[in-house]
Amino acid sequence: MKKAQTRLARILGKFSDQTVGVLGDFMLDALLRGEATRISPEAPVPVVRMDGHPKPTLYPGGAGNVAANIRALGGRPIPFGAIGKDESGKQLCDELKTRGIYCGTLVKEQGRTTPRKVRIVAHQHQLLRLDFERPAPISSKTSSLLAKSFARWAPKLSALIISDYQKGSVQGELCNEISAIARQRRIPVFVDPKPEHPEICRHATAVTPNLHEAELMAGRAMRDRASLEAAGRRLLAVLDCSYLLITKGAEGMTLFEKGGRVHNIAGVARPVYDVTGAGDTVLAVLALAFCSGAEMKAAAELANLAAGQAVLKFGTSEIGRPELLQALAGTPRGA
Repeated sequence: MKKAQTRLARILGKFSDQTVGVLGDFMLDALLRGEATRISPEAPVPVVRMDGHPKPTLYPGGAGNVAANIRALGGRPIPFGAIGKDESGKQLCDELKTRGIYCGTLVKEQGRTTPRKVRIVAHQHQLLRLDFERPAPISSKTSSLLAKSFARWAPKLSALIISDYQKGSVQGELCNEISAIARQRRIPVFVDPKPEHPEICRHATAVTPNLHEAELMAGRAMRDRASLEAAGRRLLAVLDCSYLLITKGAEGMTLFEKGGRVHNIAGVARPVYDVTGAGDTVLAVLALAFCSGAEMKAAAELANLAAGQAVLKFGTSEIGRPELLQALAGTPRGA
């Protein structure tokens, strides 16, 4: 293993020392697998044969997937968000607890619907996704409970992640209050944004939009290296954050530093089975690596490797520490 790889492996070994707050939209993901052998005579759609009535495989989704990745990598996630007092909320908590994730900080809000995504899959191809949800802003009472809970946990946190899926838990006033506490305690803040909520990104340590989101936030296209770097620098200045990491799928990532430096991180050449949750994996690894002592460029390189492993899996998935160590050493997965 080369010197740089050895250094990153040492960083990875410190993940178990980190406790990371995850503020965001916690959802339940469900996967139904069947077999598609013909087209329906009623409409030009595949007929998916379910052998009997199989139960769906359940996973934590949204911010829950960020938390699950942190746990799988050895860290301790503390979730902050609102869910409903419904069956999906109960199942989500069960899935989090199964993974060793504490759920006492999630607020169960009366009348709220816990978002649930059901993916129907045949032959490793996603045919349909059903979203059961009623996005709505959290109540002022819930917001106050989350802020107070975060303040109690803040002394134990190594980092804060904000994961916005536009379901209502990520509100500007709450984010401002929680981010202010984090800055006061010098807790690094990592934000996975939606273009509609740029205000939650301001003054963050790092913001991690994908290319399309970055274009919408910057208000201009990023079609080549020159336009990407110009728009990225402008967006970094507007958001007033320390780092901007634009993820570009198979093309890798571009990291912008507040001091003006730009780093292009090449993608990992490999087959892509599913990109579901790859951004959550990037966010989890980036935060864990940075608060474990890595410079942001090294943290982004490690996150890039993890994303390359995530797309090899189907559906919402977690990347464990052994898999990331294998990727770091250049060992083919499953070898």
